[in-house]
Amino acid sequence: MDKNYNYGKAGKDLNVDLLNHPEYIEQNATLAFQVAIWRWMMPIKKHQPSAHDVFLGTWTPTNNDTLAQRVFGFGTTMNVLYGDLVCGHGDNESMNNIISHYLYYLDLMGVGREEVGPQEKF
Repeated sequence: MDKNYNYGKAGKDLNVDLLNHPEYIEQNATLAFQVAIWRWMMPIKKHQPSAHDVFLGTWTPTNNDTLAQRVFGFGTTMNVLYGDLVCGHGDNESMNNIISHYLYYLDLMGVGREEVGPQEKF
């Protein structure tokens, strides 16, 4: 997780003071798993879908989303999870690493590649 608002929201929903004690996530495997599932399932920002909804295809992109090239697929899922850190910053080593791993596993499983081009962060 990143940003205080993530720790605050997750802590509130999970009834744990993560804002003042983020180390609890490192110290408790059950809590770490709960936080990971929470992050996957919960939209963080207003007008932003959850990564889960994008992944399943239950999210309906708005006109603005389409104009910002946010459509179904891996790119938008990563945008939801990491957009503040990597989207709109040009060539980014962290995102390039994520993309490389993703493409490696697609090839390993024999799954076709999709276009994950540039898009605006949420």
